[in-house]
Amino acid sequence: MVALDSTALDLPALGAAGADRLFLSYFNSTSQVLVLLDADGTVRAANRAALRVGDLTAEQVLGLALWDTPWWRGSPGVRERLISAVQAAGRGATIRFDAATGPETGAPLVFDLSVTPIDPGADGAIRLMVEARDVTEARDIEQAMRANEQRLRDMVEGSVQGIVVHSGGRILFCNTAYAQMLGYPSVLDVLSMELDRIIPEAGREQANRAWSILLAGGKLPIIRSTPNICCDGSLIHVDVLARRIVWDGQYAIQATVVDVTAQAKAAAAEAARLAAEAASRTKSAFIATMSHELRTPLNAILGFAGMIASGDRDGVPPDPRHAEYAGDIMVAANHLLAVINDMLHLSKIEAGRLTLEPCWIPLEGELRQIQRIARGLSRDKNLSIEVELPPGEPLLLLADERALRQLLLNIVGNAVKFTPHGGDIRLVAELDRHDGRLVLSVTDTGMGIPEGDLERIWRPFEQVGRVQDHQNGTGLGLSIARALAELHGAVVSVESKLGHGTAFRFRFPVDHVARGSAPRPAPSNDEMDESVAVRVSR
Repeated sequence: MVALDSTALDLPALGAAGADRLFLSYFNSTSQVLVLLDADGTVRAANRAALRVGDLTAEQVLGLALWDTPWWRGSPGVRERLISAVQAAGRGATIRFDAATGPETGAPLVFDLSVTPIDPGADGAIRLMVEARDVTEARDIEQAMRANEQRLRDMVEGSVQGIVVHSGGRILFCNTAYAQMLGYPSVLDVLSMELDRIIPEAGREQANRAWSILLAGGKLPIIRSTPNICCDGSLIHVDVLARRIVWDGQYAIQATVVDVTAQAKAAAAEAARLAAEAASRTKSAFIATMSHELRTPLNAILGFAGMIASGDRDGVPPDPRHAEYAGDIMVAANHLLAVINDMLHLSKIEAGRLTLEPCWIPLEGELRQIQRIARGLSRDKNLSIEVELPPGEPLLLLADERALRQLLLNIVGNAVKFTPHGGDIRLVAELDRHDGRLVLSVTDTGMGIPEGDLERIWRPFEQVGRVQDHQNGTGLGLSIARALAELHGAVVSVESKLGHGTAFRFRFPVDHVARGSAPRPAPSNDEMDESVAVRVSR
């Protein structure tokens, strides 16, 4: 590298003196780039630090306009800025700006460059001093920091999680996601807001304790499902992860906020479901216990009432009034016993304690038996009760015989009750053409069920229709029928139209259906479909 020697400075023209020698010594020894110019921008001198930039010699720069030297030649936009700076400095101004070197210096460098007028020499000519400091690394760092800041800003603004900075009492910063989470249209609506407007009164004391711990340098786990007040006054539940940071020279709290309202509602619903199931199990156990306790004295009442109504006792003829009273007792007691049996049956199903004993049941025989029973029940109403079966070999259904009979009797009994005089009831068995399932349906021409009650009829103790039709029912028959069907894996549906009647349908799985003789031995209770062992939910 070539160093600048004294001939480059032209000491006679400057009036060499002790001060000039001192200046020359500083000029050549400083690590800062120094270039001396005439008023028109011509280079009069350059120190060693200047010549090291591009490994130049004095001859390569002296006598050239500054913007034509190898330092700046070819650097985009720098020529015009250098010319403007020299002109302004010639009028007495000091100009400072960043300038990147041209391609002749090798790797491009960035200099913090200033052009300053200095005292004129002995000849009175104006001189300009160019000072330049290599700030390439500093500018690279600044650029990287700006890029990082932009990336962080993009991450914060683009995050779906809420990010908020507060002092423990007032919001200092938040991202768009946090403002939207609270229902505010803009971040500006949230900035400087007091936290008391967001934290419900019941939780403020606990929140203030948490902020105090964090501001004192402590740490806290994630705050789970804490309520926040939204713009419209509604509540959301959020998880909050908070830590202490420095914000504008002061300690503050930065929190990441996640809306968990949906999860909180789901958890509450699950807790309510579990509680309801526990209450249902307790209720079922109570009903089962009480049913057993009530059936014993009821059987005694029925026995003694039967004895009173049966005739002579010890040679004493019966009193007709006593026989009539005993008959009334037996009717009431039998009704109460039927209610208790229904409740006990339903409680067993709900508690999962009903054991099925499946076997292959000839379907025609079962339906014909139900038909005969229904005709007996409806004799005084002159109802037409018919059975329809598909042609071909006899159908067999894998089911618990007693449970299937109760299912059908409950549905048919309901149809008999609500079908007016001279109406029709049909018991139909058919195979679905698409999936081979057996569909058992009971249709009637009764009064029908309002559309809004079609789901309610399956609930225990629920009854619809006229009040006088409820006198001989408990509202348990349909609940029991549905539960028994579902224990067999059947899908239950109902269609009804007011004034035209109702159709109940039960679709049994295809592997529970056969034709002719049984295709295989009936499975044991342990081998039954899982639906037998699974508790039926209402």
